[in-house]
Amino acid sequence: MEEKIVFNHVNFDYEISENNEVNNAIFDLNIEIKKGEFVCLIGRNGSGKSTFAKLSNAILIPDSGKITVDGLDTSDIDNKFEIRKKVGLIFQNPDNQIVATAVDEDVAFGPENLGLPREEIVKRVNFALDSVDMTEYKNYEPHKLSGGQKQRVAIAGVIAMKPDYIFFDESTAMLDPIGRQQILELAKKLNEELKIGIIFITHHMRDVALFDRVIVLNEGKIAVDDNPKKIFSNPEKLKMLGLSLPEVSKLVWQLKSEGIDLGTDITNIDEFVDAFYLYLKKIG
Repeated sequence: MEEKIVFNHVNFDYEISENNEVNNAIFDLNIEIKKGEFVCLIGRNGSGKSTFAKLSNAILIPDSGKITVDGLDTSDIDNKFEIRKKVGLIFQNPDNQIVATAVDEDVAFGPENLGLPREEIVKRVNFALDSVDMTEYKNYEPHKLSGGQKQRVAIAGVIAMKPDYIFFDESTAMLDPIGRQQILELAKKLNEELKIGIIFITHHMRDVALFDRVIVLNEGKIAVDDNPKKIFSNPEKLKMLGLSLPEVSKLVWQLKSEGIDLGTDITNIDEFVDAFYLYLKKIG
């Protein structure tokens, strides 16, 4: 059986209690995300991104349609424990996920709840802390760490559960640019070295270029599902979806409007420098 998360005609609504209105968060959604993929999930506020993550982890259950994780139906209560081992969630604020008074105890919390033997827990904690470069902080009190370090501890706690997929739900939103870059690099490392499927939810468009696949949600539906180069080659569509180009892509299109055509598939500064150098050589 192929390992993947599958949404099959999934609908999910939030009921707004004050006026009994219904908010269609996810509408007739069909999609597959395979284990080992490196995916970025974007969309304007209220497009359904966080709902998508919580449905994948069985925190939420669809109103209709079916979600399976490696063949396990999320609506079957008997599968919830196994699904939550397979699909980890990292949220925006790491303080909401840290539960212990020492880093190693916090990372051990999940494996302890699995009822694992002590030696296996120690092995998993050491592995997880090493994976996020936090071994030297194992005896620290979490509240004394920086925001980026706390987020690494939260990620280590998920890694210790040995998931097949990790959703980063705006996990870099509260970090400075250096901290954000470190978490992005860590996500890539987990994908490449541990073959964990990464689904990275972000509102920072400059981050999108780092991923192999980009899914754009709009009003609970999939508006675009493609690679970053294709996404950035259609700025008008992005604008229609309430999104903007990253700075380097904006510059490319501005130059194009002035008659300097570097191509429209440039997604990062290195590609821009190479394309501009070739352009200068061409015009001699």
